[in-house]
Amino acid sequence: MMSDPVLQLFGVALLAFTRLALIFVQAPIFGSDHITNTVLVGFAASLTVVLYPNLPVPSDMPTDLLPFFGAILTQACVGLVIGYTSFIVIAAAQFGGELLDIQMGLSSAASFDPASHGAINLIRKVKFYTAMELYLIVGGHHQLLAAIYKSYQVIPLTFFRIDENLAMNLLRLSSDLIVIGTQIAAPALAALFVTQCALGLLARVAPQMNIFMLSFPLNIAIGLILLRLSYPLIMRLLGQQFELSLDSLVQCIEMMMPPGR
Repeated sequence: MMSDPVLQLFGVALLAFTRLALIFVQAPIFGSDHITNTVLVGFAASLTVVLYPNLPVPSDMPTDLLPFFGAILTQACVGLVIGYTSFIVIAAAQFGGELLDIQMGLSSAASFDPASHGAINLIRKVKFYTAMELYLIVGGHHQLLAAIYKSYQVIPLTFFRIDENLAMNLLRLSSDLIVIGTQIAAPALAALFVTQCALGLLARVAPQMNIFMLSFPLNIAIGLILLRLSYPLIMRLLGQQFELSLDSLVQCIEMMMPPGR
């Protein structure tokens, strides 16, 4: 099936497109719900055309249909790993916002987001857009494209492997998501915890007061004030994590290289 040189060239382009499409499904900016699937597929196809002259043709290019489908699955796995690694910091920012929404009582005030076709919590949305803007400011999208180009140079279009080091690295990144999200929300969470303790003591001292109704506006006010005061810290933390994320992305790409290369 793939013995024809023209079909082999088309197969190389299809494998490269598969890797790009799966990266963009999760990657920051490109994988956002604000970008439609049509635009995403068109951008992946356009970038495939741009990269095509520099794509190394694998020596073990499949010549039959079934092995070729297997090669497509390998490139889908490579794309998923790269896309997941690049999205960790954005996901951590959203997780931190979700923690604040729950603690401040704003989870019940979720608003409909036309881009994601669902209800999104307010602080989570703010953290998401903040992380996205900072990602663009530090040039994360340019670094991602450079990492994608490197992946084509070091990972053949018919190859994928996941060993113990790569699995542990992905697990570490997943745990970092929780740690970074908690650090982002920590100042406001600490203040809200102290507020809840104080309100609990006040409820015992003056049981005639309606502490439950008082806690709603108080939690929102204190949470928003601490969120505003901690924003410089959050921006600095996200900037550092975006730099570390690029290093982690390069490490994951190198871990998927063929042995001895």
